[in-house]
Amino acid sequence: MAFRETSDFDMPIPGMAMTHELGARPWQSPPKMTTVEEGIDFYLSRLVDKKTASRLIDIMEKGVPLTAIAETLTLGGVMQGMHTIDVAILVNPVLVELMEGLAKNAGIDYVVGDDDETEEPDDVLLRNAMDTLSKKDRAIFSQDEEQEDAPAEEPTGLMSRREEV
Repeated sequence: MAFRETSDFDMPIPGMAMTHELGARPWQSPPKMTTVEEGIDFYLSRLVDKKTASRLIDIMEKGVPLTAIAETLTLGGVMQGMHTIDVAILVNPVLVELMEGLAKNAGIDYVVGDDDETEEPDDVLLRNAMDTLSKKDRAIFSQDEEQEDAPAEEPTGLMSRREEV
């Protein structure tokens, strides 16, 4: 019997060609900014630039919520490996405040996007839903009653157990 020089375990893992090496993506390496202050300085220096501020004001005029803009900016920073998601979450409120100030100085209407408007359901819709639910409950209970009244079926077949008398 001949000895094999290669091992079966030295083969590539299935799907390995579809992945990247560990650390090949920017978010898999250590971030460039590790503190909230560094993150704030990074974004503030870019957002107060005249060109960027005018683009930002155009976006705010269209009704895009400030929270969505801030989250998009910081998510891009996380994806580029600039900072961690923790820094992004802590920087977001500061960016929203900055954008509010820019919008007020520009004299435009803006949407913050932090309103939790819970709409009350319409009374007619609520009543119809309760009626439907009660009909379903009645149908479920009537099925349970029918099952209790029905005699138990004897198992039949080659492998069924027979009850002893």
